[in-house]
Amino acid sequence: MTKEEKRALLQQWKLSQQKKYILNKAEAKSLFNFLHKKLADCDCDHTLKYSLEWLTKKYDGNDEKITEIVAELNADGGFCDCEVLLNCYERYDLE
Repeated sequence: MTKEEKRALLQQWKLSQQKKYILNKAEAKSLFNFLHKKLADCDCDHTLKYSLEWLTKKYDGNDEKITEIVAELNADGGFCDCEVLLNCYERYDLE
């Protein structure tokens, strides 16, 4: 196998490993900006209080979608608002 073929296979594998998130980039940025502003004024109370506030405003009436997003945040280490900022931010490819 040539070096170019190996490189192509590696690129293909990397693309297959990229996780598909429920929130798109704009929504994720909005959530993270919201949390950053809220946590600048108040300490984290070790809950998803502000994340749920944002999700409820965004997906009012769609409890299933909110539950799925919370599960996704938890899976990436976001069990409270500050952990969503610290652990989940880098998981979303926002650049």
